[in-house]
Amino acid sequence: MKEKIAIIGGYGGMGRFFARLFAKEGFDVIITGSDQTKGKATAKELGVSYERDNKKAAEDADVVIISVPIDATIQVIKEVAPRVREGSLLMDVTSLKENPCKAMLEYSKEGVEVIGTHPVFSHRVGDIEGQVFILTPLKKEGKWLKWLKKLLKKHKARVYESTPREHDEIMTVVQGLTHFIYISIGKTLQEIDFDIKKSRQFSSPIYELMLDMMGRTIGQNPGLYASIQMQNPKTTQIHNKFLEVAGKLSKAIENKDREEFGEIMSSAARHFDDVEQAMGRSDKAISSLVSELSYLKKSVGKELCLKHIYSEQIHLGIVKSVNPEKVVLKDSGREYTLNISNIRILGDAEKIEYKKNKYGTVKRDFSIILDERVNEEFLSTLLINFDELIYGVEIKDIYRGSQIEENKKSVCFGVEIINSETKKTEKKINIFFSDLGGKLR
Repeated sequence: MKEKIAIIGGYGGMGRFFARLFAKEGFDVIITGSDQTKGKATAKELGVSYERDNKKAAEDADVVIISVPIDATIQVIKEVAPRVREGSLLMDVTSLKENPCKAMLEYSKEGVEVIGTHPVFSHRVGDIEGQVFILTPLKKEGKWLKWLKKLLKKHKARVYESTPREHDEIMTVVQGLTHFIYISIGKTLQEIDFDIKKSRQFSSPIYELMLDMMGRTIGQNPGLYASIQMQNPKTTQIHNKFLEVAGKLSKAIENKDREEFGEIMSSAARHFDDVEQAMGRSDKAISSLVSELSYLKKSVGKELCLKHIYSEQIHLGIVKSVNPEKVVLKDSGREYTLNISNIRILGDAEKIEYKKNKYGTVKRDFSIILDERVNEEFLSTLLINFDELIYGVEIKDIYRGSQIEENKKSVCFGVEIINSETKKTEKKINIFFSDLGGKLR
């Protein structure tokens, strides 16, 4: 029997994300939240259960996950942790770790395993593959730590372990400093009434990436970002150091002091250590943006399968037109205009799977007379790769007898075809066998 998982605050962004993930894994998932209408609607949408009472949900669960705003985390831990059963897991998904981990340990029973976690990504990513997941376990290699690692690695997350204190110290830069800088830049552009849209016409790819990263930051929930800045006691110290260095750099520019400017920049590069690798990674990011647009432009008049990275809706159709921002897809007489920044081009395997689910499949038998020396297994492999609408091939029968001439055999191939343009696909299969010297019985 699968574990029962209670997500306290499960109709928020990250709570919904994990409710969906665990539900897909087949776990019995319960979400909580004070808004009954919203909770029931979310539960119905995700195919999980809803319980308004946090304590009751925690008492009945094998795994209890705290997924509430940072400012409410400690209070909710105090409410819920004492109700978690011995032998169960209590964990949180908060951006800060030291205080939540202390609280979970202090208010839970002796036999409860406590793991602090920080998914270092937004719930908007849609999938945890390749995403960073920090674990700050308070018990080494416990039963639940092994369970959690196995689950995360199954989904190909990048899993790292840390202590709560080390995590919070590093986050003063990873989140505290970077968010501070991007918000400051965004506010500066507003203060000088800068035309951001027009500036993109003059921009380098690096500037484009910077604008997108800044927009991604300032477009998020201000309450969450305020908590990240204000709840970590060491963030102000980092901000002050940044402002001090920025002041020195500004002074060097004002004084036209090239030597001071050069020393600031060069010493920063020496400390950075992997400048070359950073160049390579950023080149890849730029190349990816350019190559995707180039691929879309070359696909005008061709069929593509595009997936919206947030809604996960898939669009299959013929590419009608492309510009640097949008792609127009035509499907069954209807046109869809999609923002390129919000879509992912599905590969051949994903496209075929989508077509199979959309259209279904039909099975057809092809009895072909072949030379005795022909390897029918090899032909099956060739056939399944011959056309994307051919979903599966099996050898159903091989006949050698009086009705078949000497040194020949009749092979019956069972072919599963995606039920779209089936007649055309059947014709292609017949031509395939004919071109290889086979004769249709």
